[in-house]
Amino acid sequence: MISAENRLHFSASCSRANGGFLPVSAFPSSRYLLAGFVITAALTGCGAREGVRLSDTAVTVPSETAFALPPPGGPAVVNIVERRFSNSTQQDIFLFTSASTPGQNVLRVQLFGPVGLQMDGQKALGNSSIQASEIVREMRRELPGVALVQSPLYLQNNYGPFSYAYGRGHGNDACLYAWQQIRSPEEARTVFQNRGTIQVRLRLCEDGASEEKLLSTMYGYTIRAAFNVPGWNPYGEPPSVDPTLGRTGNPIYPKSEDLRDSPVDNARPRPVLRQRQVARASENKVPVKQPASAETIPLPTGADIDAVVVPSPDCMTQSEGATLCK
Repeated sequence: MISAENRLHFSASCSRANGGFLPVSAFPSSRYLLAGFVITAALTGCGAREGVRLSDTAVTVPSETAFALPPPGGPAVVNIVERRFSNSTQQDIFLFTSASTPGQNVLRVQLFGPVGLQMDGQKALGNSSIQASEIVREMRRELPGVALVQSPLYLQNNYGPFSYAYGRGHGNDACLYAWQQIRSPEEARTVFQNRGTIQVRLRLCEDGASEEKLLSTMYGYTIRAAFNVPGWNPYGEPPSVDPTLGRTGNPIYPKSEDLRDSPVDNARPRPVLRQRQVARASENKVPVKQPASAETIPLPTGADIDAVVVPSPDCMTQSEGATLCK
């Protein structure tokens, strides 16, 4: 309960604070106004709990919007999670896995460039050169408990040099962790051209696979995304043509694998004619019965001789039956 003296003192203070424009009797209305403000704020807070606002910095996108695709034949794309930062956009392209090693196969692609004004004030993604200590932390995070050994070989795919580490996972699993940074040479980068960077990471485990098979994914993947702004070109200028090309005194020999194993006959092959054997239908011949040795052929009688007249070659038989001889 506020005493009359304190209420009078508070009203006078409010009157002095407002330059004398508020009367002393304004205190009760101010109290009601403050109570109404508290109630309104409470109702507003209750209303905000009715719906949940989803963050647009991490979303699931369809497979056809993937920044990069694995080589033909797999591994297949299962899902894609896209995260947006103030200086880059990252996609975790999850791949099919048949391994028993804990974790998910993933192809991570980070595109650094002008993402747009709508991402101002958002968290930035670190962009620095690849360091050995950072790669070791990444491998421990993606493949915990798997002993990986970095390859000492210098390797290069269509986008430039890259490196990897290989090891054995659980059971019969073979595991690989590869990394690559795509960036134009320092002498070619300016404020207006050849800007931008692409970071690529591959975590891949497969049951019964060989090191060569897992490594083929790094040689066969394709990047299919870019910032549509002038000057963004992390690949650098295209290489110039070899100056010795077309110049005399610089022979170019084919590689042994480019040659055919057997010589090719330039002559047009002649068609082989095969004679067909025509099967003729066999004639059913009726055998002639030969006279048996026991049978006797009867001799002609005299009457038979008189009835039969055999003309000579010089005679012609007329139509009436008369015989005309020369």
